[in-house]
Amino acid sequence: MNQARPETWLFDLGNSRAKAARLEHGAPVDVTAFDWGSPDFVAALQAHLARWPSPGRVCVASVASGARAQQVRAVLATFAPGRVEWPRTPRRAGGVVNRYAKPERLGIDRFLAMLAVHASAPGAGVVVGCGTAMTLDCVTAEGEHAEGMITLSPIGMLQALQGATAIADRNPDAFTGATGDDTALALQAGCWASAGALVEWFVARCKERHAATRVGVHGGWAERLAAWLARDGCDVEVLDHPVLRGLALWAEESGIGR
Repeated sequence: MNQARPETWLFDLGNSRAKAARLEHGAPVDVTAFDWGSPDFVAALQAHLARWPSPGRVCVASVASGARAQQVRAVLATFAPGRVEWPRTPRRAGGVVNRYAKPERLGIDRFLAMLAVHASAPGAGVVVGCGTAMTLDCVTAEGEHAEGMITLSPIGMLQALQGATAIADRNPDAFTGATGDDTALALQAGCWASAGALVEWFVARCKERHAATRVGVHGGWAERLAAWLARDGCDVEVLDHPVLRGLALWAEESGIGR
């Protein structure tokens, strides 16, 4: 007689938000995002989790700060799960090979997103993370992590310019997003073009070197980036929770959290 699988919770703790999900049939369901900056973050997370079945296992992928991760640890402790796993990025899992000299230093969010992309369809693919930073990674048809980059997001570029220049001293509207201000428009255009052009260059490079034909973007500003790229003739897919999907696949295949 087959035993029922234990209730499994999945968490993707990023720099801007925390996502929680339940694992069903190898995929995340009931995905909910929580803003770290919300004054009722802990209460909202606890109230939400209280509506779910009690977990037998919990898998947490985190690139958040220690203080923020501790908030989640404290909430999870109140539910007394059978086991909580905070996996580190491995050398290989789910058919994806991590080529970092020290594999644990590759962000687990990047690794899991590549795992999800690699598992979704045959062939090489590019995955672009649109979070606090912008990450660009290429996974080959054989599962090798072939290329990787990290850079500022458009918002990060604007913040860097605001901090490093005197533009705002002369024009207080420059960094407010005012649509009627020429400098504000120029700053927005420059920062978004910088991000978009890097994606286009990276995609072209990976297509030539690794025959990558699939491009996926994910994160808080992924849809805006996809729209910018589409206007330039570069079609991409907006991915649905690839970090959680990769974590679900890894949990199912390797047994983490069991």
